[in-house]
Amino acid sequence: MTESGTARLCCILILGVALLQACSTLANIPVIRDLPYVTKEEDAQPPIPSLGVQTIAVMPVDIKAGSSDAARMIREKLLQELYFKGYPKVPFEMVDAALAEARRREGTGPGAMVRPQVIGGLLGADAVLFTTLLEADTTYRFVYAPVTVRASFEIKSVKTGDTIWKHESRATDRDYGVTKSSLELGSAKIFEDVVFAAVKQAVDKLPDGPGMQ
Repeated sequence: MTESGTARLCCILILGVALLQACSTLANIPVIRDLPYVTKEEDAQPPIPSLGVQTIAVMPVDIKAGSSDAARMIREKLLQELYFKGYPKVPFEMVDAALAEARRREGTGPGAMVRPQVIGGLLGADAVLFTTLLEADTTYRFVYAPVTVRASFEIKSVKTGDTIWKHESRATDRDYGVTKSSLELGSAKIFEDVVFAAVKQAVDKLPDGPGMQ
């Protein structure tokens, strides 16, 4: 073998060894899919602090605007959603009977505000939920009818009477139709859904109850 051939062979061997080493190194480098996912600070959602209560009594809805049907639906949905959040149900019959007794004791008439300490003491509840219906209407346009429901929710401690949680929510949807009668029928069908959406917005911001802990 000539000197030039020997030099060429040495170069080929050196390149081959270098290539093998490079392949071995690359094989040990993890690909992106193998890297552990690191949660960004903005992705991490802090837990909602507990209210520190076991039971919540849902009071009748105070109507500032809207109908009694909307108020009834809100109260029924609240009781259901609170149960799904881990709070035991306090039957409306018990709440309404205690409310009537509290008003009798304080000498106030129907619709008068009752202190949380009084109603809570009669029921044995830890907190009382007051709801105010602020808006619940349907506006009929030319070919569509928007439905809007807005309500405020406030939970007060039975021990102190202080507000321990508060939220205001607003939900809207619309129905389309050619005639007013078709709009009225369609909006009536979606009205309950809008009421439920407003309640769900609020309860989703509420800490879980003892049944979920």
